[in-house]
Amino acid sequence: MALHAKKEQVPQRQTVQSGPTGEGSMVVQKGYGNECSLMIAARRPGYHTKPHAHDSEQINYVLEGEIWFFVEEKGFHCKKGDFQRVPANKIHWAWNRSDKDALVAEAHAPGLIAGRAGEGAVALFDDGERAQIKGPGENKFVPYDSASVEAKYPDR
Repeated sequence: MALHAKKEQVPQRQTVQSGPTGEGSMVVQKGYGNECSLMIAARRPGYHTKPHAHDSEQINYVLEGEIWFFVEEKGFHCKKGDFQRVPANKIHWAWNRSDKDALVAEAHAPGLIAGRAGEGAVALFDDGERAQIKGPGENKFVPYDSASVEAKYPDR
């Protein structure tokens, strides 16, 4: 464990979804500490997660491209340089409606590292430091009429 990890030390995890968690693919790198996690995710065109919630507050920052984030009844068309927040325990999902990758930095507090959310994540703790992780959170997929919300926001 260390307080620093070089890019090549952080595994890239590719996920391909088809079914109850969503559709499409993304490539993820993630690091975490006691109270937060940071994920860099390249969401491919067509990537569309299913509605879910978690105990973590989430801040999204679009590094490249564009993507739609939905929080319950609201939709946000986010482009490079935009920030977007998901309050803790709110139902939300993402959809890359564009024809290019969307590169997004996601911060989660407490860290979103339990279950599949933590696969390949790198712990950033000092030598001899005892991890005291707050959380750890995980995605809980829930039934929600996302199609009717998305219909209110035609692609722009």
